[in-house]
Amino acid sequence: MLFDEKDYRVFDNADSRNYFKEILQSYYSQNYRATIVLLYSFVIYDLFIKLQTMANEGYKKAEKKLKEINTMIEDDEKYSKVENEVIQFFKDNCPLYFDKFIEDIDYLRNCRNKCAHLKVNDNSLFVPNDYHARMLICSMYDHILSVKAPFIMDLFSIAQSDVEEYAESISHIPRNGLDNSVKKAIIEKYLKRMTYDSFKKSYKTFIRLLLVSDDEKCIKNICGLYAFAFSMTDYALKNGYTSLFTEETIIDVFYKVTVDSLKDISVRVNALISIITSYPVVMDIIRENEAVFDYVSKRVLTNPLGLSLYRAFYPRESKSVYMYFKENVTAYDVSCSRMIYETVKESEDFDLPEYILIMVKMIPTYNGFDDADCFMSFFKEHLEELSIEDIESVMKIYRSNGQCTNRARNDDDVAEIKKYLDEHTPETDDSE
Repeated sequence: MLFDEKDYRVFDNADSRNYFKEILQSYYSQNYRATIVLLYSFVIYDLFIKLQTMANEGYKKAEKKLKEINTMIEDDEKYSKVENEVIQFFKDNCPLYFDKFIEDIDYLRNCRNKCAHLKVNDNSLFVPNDYHARMLICSMYDHILSVKAPFIMDLFSIAQSDVEEYAESISHIPRNGLDNSVKKAIIEKYLKRMTYDSFKKSYKTFIRLLLVSDDEKCIKNICGLYAFAFSMTDYALKNGYTSLFTEETIIDVFYKVTVDSLKDISVRVNALISIITSYPVVMDIIRENEAVFDYVSKRVLTNPLGLSLYRAFYPRESKSVYMYFKENVTAYDVSCSRMIYETVKESEDFDLPEYILIMVKMIPTYNGFDDADCFMSFFKEHLEELSIEDIESVMKIYRSNGQCTNRARNDDDVAEIKKYLDEHTPETDDSE
């Protein structure tokens, strides 16, 4: 079998699926001349449907050409002329969109003419073989039939309704990136139908609306704009559009992002954080926007939840994440002792006793009961990794803070630590 049911899904309507099945039935019956004639007619039909799609989506050239062709059909113009107009439109406007389009369509038309007409020199019929027919069917399927209609230049004008729908359905922007199902839906419905030039123009539009514009509608629909901007970034990198991120027009729009445009709109800064921490090439562009990079990096890295992203912001920095933590320790919360530990423990310069001393000193001297509870839970988990002297140094600081000693859990925690010390403190010889 050349094709199965899943291959028919590329066709958007039942008429197209049935038309293609008819071609295959002719091929399996070894009616190869009829197969090629049918295939050519179907390719013209498919291109005409694509032309209608483009016209319906507002592509002015397609609208004009569709009107001309419909007039020709109404005037009973020769069908061959109508065919030529359809083909010529795609040759003129989308020559690089369909892979090998010009060569393939001209070759198919030539074969169709041979199958439908006598050869002039000897009045004989052209008889294609099995391979010839099969090759043409597969080529047309791969290079034309299975390719979505070429897209217009301005994606936003067509996708506004989906932007608004995603803005409603996406409740927050996660730091680990966009949900794969949303990304796949956008790629399949829109991005696969775009040329590089239309993609570049549309990417610039979405980044500007997401990160720069102060229009109320843009701010209201930031989550929807983020869904498209993230998907487009992902698609560009996975499909070889790496030069997109060296285009001056793209770089310029990232440079137009300001701290003021981010400060008062937390969802907007979260959208930027999600994109730049997921895609280093965008991070490199933002890094050149020094004020924004400084603001965003501090916002992320001085939060225990964001400290794990240190290397995303500073991939070539010799300073370790543990050193960064020590230099910014006042920005962290002792209740996150365990979370921070999991982030910094692999640093070559990590020092557990030093880290625990830093944390015990961070317990507030007022409203600190919960922090002290969190600290002691973490501290007790690591007693075996500390020396007796280390533990006693921590307990000395602990006992000096009333928020530690006045807790409901204090007696139990202290008793547990005393028991550990009693069991692990070397006995001394009283005779000496």
